Amino acid sequence: MKIAFVAGLAFLCFVWGTSAVLLKVFPYRQIMHVKTGIEAWQKLEDNTLPQHVLSQLPEATAPDPITNFAPVPGDDLILLTGGFYYRQDLCPDYGCMAMVIDRTGKALHTWKFDPAALFKPEEFKGFTGYPSPANLNVQGTDIDPEGNLIVVFQGRNVYPYQVGIAKFSWDGTLLWAKVDNSHHWPTVGADGRIYVPIARIETAQTNVAGTSEPLACKDQALFQEGVQILAADGTVENRFWMEDLVKASDMQGLAYSVRSDCDPYHVNGVALLNAAAAARMPGTRVGDLLVSLRSSSTLVVLDQTDGRILKVLKGPIVAQHSPNVAPDGSIYAFDNLGGIDTAKGTRVVRLDPESGHATTVFPHDPAAPGGDLDSIAQGAVALSADGSRMLVAETMGGRLFEVDMASGKALWQLQAVSDISPFYATIGEVKEGPTWARMQTQGARYLARADVARWSDQ
Repeated sequence: MKIAFVAGLAFLCFVWGTSAVLLKVFPYRQIMHVKTGIEAWQKLEDNTLPQHVLSQLPEATAPDPITNFAPVPGDDLILLTGGFYYRQDLCPDYGCMAMVIDRTGKALHTWKFDPAALFKPEEFKGFTGYPSPANLNVQGTDIDPEGNLIVVFQGRNVYPYQVGIAKFSWDGTLLWAKVDNSHHWPTVGADGRIYVPIARIETAQTNVAGTSEPLACKDQALFQEGVQILAADGTVENRFWMEDLVKASDMQGLAYSVRSDCDPYHVNGVALLNAAAAARMPGTRVGDLLVSLRSSSTLVVLDQTDGRILKVLKGPIVAQHSPNVAPDGSIYAFDNLGGIDTAKGTRVVRLDPESGHATTVFPHDPAAPGGDLDSIAQGAVALSADGSRMLVAETMGGRLFEVDMASGKALWQLQAVSDISPFYATIGEVKEGPTWARMQTQGARYLARADVARWSDQ
């Protein structure tokens, strides 16, 4: 009798629980919270390794090896994004957040900073998980006309993962820092303004972008994302939220055509239109914002004043990152998954701003250097000032290529390799000799030698 009673009670609980999920009645919300918590726990990353580590490389013998394939016509330098515990042979205490290198891999300048001194604990009151300095990572960098470094930070094992942004002088002094849910890569304009993706958590939304379609977001919390414009001193000048812009511009289809209603926009990059691009897209102006939306595999142009959506480019790109505007007005992007004509599906693509027609720029030959370009997520592109070359950061492959734009051939590659044995010392493990690891490549940008010389003389 006892066994029958327990079995019957268990069956009733099962029926009640199943009905609650199907009909969304009590205790549906409690069940979903538990389920979401279990899924979040399963996604926790390994904190016994530094962030950005892809794999260990016992066969490595030196940091950041470079392989040359062809002569390079330019003499410009490169701003390489690093991270905490990256290249501690150069930045012993905390690793190099970023560095200026030449094409031999020689570091000419570095930035380092104690992650524990970046933000105050009380600034993380709205976060859950483990928002400790050990879980901060350097996501993206850019440099302003005065040689100040702009750094965006994201978090590991913390929710939300979008943390904040900071500005450092050329000599590494922290000028300002703020926890404001900035994320991905910053872009600095010629006037020193900073353009960066931002996010907030929305829990009250029930329908897709104001339509009658119910929102299919099982954890009842979604990322609302947009772009913020900061003055050089970090003051917020403007914020454009994609949900508002989609409704105001009658573009609700952008919010419907996504894989996850919990992350309907996923802004991951901003570029500014130049005169050539504006001329090729009637109705736009110099300084309007070219914004990458990963969730809908779309690039949109936003009016710089009110954020109205002026132009939509979509179709050939899939889950893309890092929009760029070339001197001739063409648009380039790191196309993570749309390269059906490439070996691994990842490519750099050129988009015609009038028609949206796409052309694969790199790679072309699977057997050539970089022909196996492969980054299911992230990835970054930067163009030289004259538009003749580009830097391609294969984030999830840990490689950086410089590519000739005309031929689509790689000129050289850097493999992001670092000795992580100093990190092990911080968690009480002593390693004999170097412990080499392949790191993610978060991005790189061209720098003029004259600018670097001017900043160094300050």
